[in-house]
Amino acid sequence: MKTKRLTFLLSLTALFYFLLALPSAIFSESRTGYDGAGNYIPDILIDEKESRKLVTNRLEGKRQEFIEKIKKTPTNYLYYYYLGNIYLEMKRPAEAIISFEGVIKLNPGNGKAHYQLAKAYDQVNDASRAIRHVAIASQIFKDNLDLHWQTKVNVFLLQLREQE
Repeated sequence: MKTKRLTFLLSLTALFYFLLALPSAIFSESRTGYDGAGNYIPDILIDEKESRKLVTNRLEGKRQEFIEKIKKTPTNYLYYYYLGNIYLEMKRPAEAIISFEGVIKLNPGNGKAHYQLAKAYDQVNDASRAIRHVAIASQIFKDNLDLHWQTKVNVFLLQLREQE
């Protein structure tokens, strides 16, 4: 009886090994240098300068796209919001502030716009305005019972208060 039980446990252990360890060895592209279709993937050094240039060009294209959309539909607050996010990504917080203020004029209850506006004010070292807008965002998310965003905003608020 003990031999059967030991054989069963060893078989079960071997089965788990094959189910857990073997697929990662078979399907792992990083270990073999081959993709899932069997094509060889050579190691490539990433040119950081070229990568930054591609990112900058992509962001500039998106910026132009949203500026055109705003000209066509100036009452769509989402276009202002996306444009503000692009400006933040481009490290242009002064322009992001203008975009997020546009969102708030069109949709004052947009908590994410208040949050992003607070981030932009923080980047231009205007802590009092950043705290004001993050507090507004916190209240909006609290009223909407959005625990995820409320937590995110409250953590940012604590960080801002520590900077003061």
